[in-house]
Amino acid sequence: MARDDQVLAALGRALKLEQDGYAFYTQAAERVKDTTCKKTMLSLADDEKIHEAMIVRQLEAMSEEGDFVVLPNIEPVHADLAAAILPPDPAKVAERVGEHSDELDALLVAIEIEVRSYDLYRQAALETESPTGREMYQWLAAAEMTHFNLLMSNYEALNTPSRWV
Repeated sequence: MARDDQVLAALGRALKLEQDGYAFYTQAAERVKDTTCKKTMLSLADDEKIHEAMIVRQLEAMSEEGDFVVLPNIEPVHADLAAAILPPDPAKVAERVGEHSDELDALLVAIEIEVRSYDLYRQAALETESPTGREMYQWLAAAEMTHFNLLMSNYEALNTPSRWV
């Protein structure tokens, strides 16, 4: 597969993940009862739309100009591309699901979405030859890591006597 084809394929996978993430978060927001969980899911859905727009712009640039374009309002970030993130063990979660099962179920799926997105962006950042593309992928990886950390904090909070953070 040629370099441009690989880049377009990675962007296509990224676009699908963001679209699936948005669909999940909006559906989860309708399903969960906890208002803070609902707000969290809607906030994550908003972020997925922003990520989707970034990826669509890069797909257009790659198709029309053959390279990534610098995106406005994106501050360079450092993402530790060597770090992998791991979701909680679903078998252990199943033992503990109780009164917050809708929220816990939503969190587990959300965590899996963020892990897949992070892994894709991390790998793409490592593989791309374009400094502009690498910067975008690092920004997206850092955003997904932020989402993951938020979701894990809430997962841990729901598994203790406290509530949402």
